[in-house]
Amino acid sequence: RDADEKRSDWVLSLSHTILLIIDSLLPAFSVTCDPLPGAPQTNRRLIAGYLLHRDDATSISVLFCELSVHSSECAKLVLYENELCNSAVTEISITESSVCCDVVGINCSCFVVDRHHFATQTSSERKLWLRALSNVKVKIQNRAPDPTDAELQHYRTAIRANISALQTTLEPRIVSDALLARCARKTSQLLAPA
Repeated sequence: RDADEKRSDWVLSLSHTILLIIDSLLPAFSVTCDPLPGAPQTNRRLIAGYLLHRDDATSISVLFCELSVHSSECAKLVLYENELCNSAVTEISITESSVCCDVVGINCSCFVVDRHHFATQTSSERKLWLRALSNVKVKIQNRAPDPTDAELQHYRTAIRANISALQTTLEPRIVSDALLARCARKTSQLLAPA
């Protein structure tokens, strides 16, 4: 019994440390579903926010990611340099065969889209991203027509309600500086279209 408690404490401490590191790397920016004024490329936005992206086995990037509604038989998850959405780093096509799943773990905030690994600030935010991705995939799988502007507003209203609920559970940030050293981005693997 004592060994089980010690192991449980160790696992919880480790998961808390990982979340602290993730939180320290991501900007204090909340998830949004609203397009950017003056940026027409964001007009079909469903959900957007900063995520950690695993570039390779030794590096990660902090990117502003945006999931758009489906159009025909696919949707896009665009990874930008920042929230201004001026410079796309890469674009991931979401199709009916795309793999979108969570990473199982204690308080885990990680998820996978095809070969791309992401981390959010909280496990609740991860659930929100996965729900949006799942809903988009269902629309694509069922060959749903492209959403009208009214339908897009309805989707955003539902997402906005989830964002508000998520914000009520956020705890204050413990650290204000990144707990890992910044390095130059390795672009060779990230720029290849998915």
